[in-house]
Amino acid sequence: MSQETPDSRITPCRKDIAADFLKDTVQAEKYVPGATYQVARGLAPLYGIPDRHTPLVSQLLYGEIFTVYEEKDGWAWGQAARDNYVGYCPLDCLSPDIYDSTHHVEALSTHIYAEPDPKSEPLHHIFQMSEVCVANPAQNKGFVQLVDGNWIYATHISNHYGTDPVAEALKLLYAPYLWGGKSCAGLDCSALIQLSFATTGVFMPRDSDQQESCIGRVLDDDDIPQRGDVAFFPGHVGFMLDDMHLLHANAHHMRVSIDPLKDVINIVSFQTDKPPLSCIRRPEKPSPTA
Repeated sequence: MSQETPDSRITPCRKDIAADFLKDTVQAEKYVPGATYQVARGLAPLYGIPDRHTPLVSQLLYGEIFTVYEEKDGWAWGQAARDNYVGYCPLDCLSPDIYDSTHHVEALSTHIYAEPDPKSEPLHHIFQMSEVCVANPAQNKGFVQLVDGNWIYATHISNHYGTDPVAEALKLLYAPYLWGGKSCAGLDCSALIQLSFATTGVFMPRDSDQQESCIGRVLDDDDIPQRGDVAFFPGHVGFMLDDMHLLHANAHHMRVSIDPLKDVINIVSFQTDKPPLSCIRRPEKPSPTA
């Protein structure tokens, strides 16, 4: 049995229950295989404890897979397949019916309709990088039908990825800040990074410290920051737009904004005893993964 303390954010383990694949690495009273569910709401909240009045730890997007290890009192405790995040999700946001993804939402947000008609009933409001399953690519009035019989506007989805995460991040300029949020309806600093890279087929961890450990290389002191570099601060992260400006979701303005890097460093310096700029990293260009 390993003695190393696992990262509780990405390890489905409690004292009383754990995922069965952790049997040889963590101690728990029982181990369970888990059941596969799919997110059936536009945005499903994820909490650290089963209480809607506590802060979000993250959100799940429509069509994401969530492995459930415990169902109790209307809550599902489990792990997201996309970024391995663990938490409690309201069970009514999930469905046991699994549809394999054929496309993702490319627009910032869109609707799923009951009929191929913009005047018909909108059933779901879903967001960028949500997963859908198209039954037939043939268009009907600009819509395509999904396997569940509902409809989505064809040009709002894609089965191809972009190439420029900064360009995608700029689409979210002025989006409101939301701790734990992961969409244009509200997002936090690390979600801006995660979501923007995801649109290029590169799937990042959820939190800024996790991202810092896996993104590219640290710039040397004599390197000049450039567009696309990722700047890390204690508990914060953003995209460099050039050598002097940062694009970031932040609680200072309560939105996604562009600010001089020196101003951000100055603000952070009043909030921590650590060096206000941890590092700037230059992403590599890995091949996109589905």
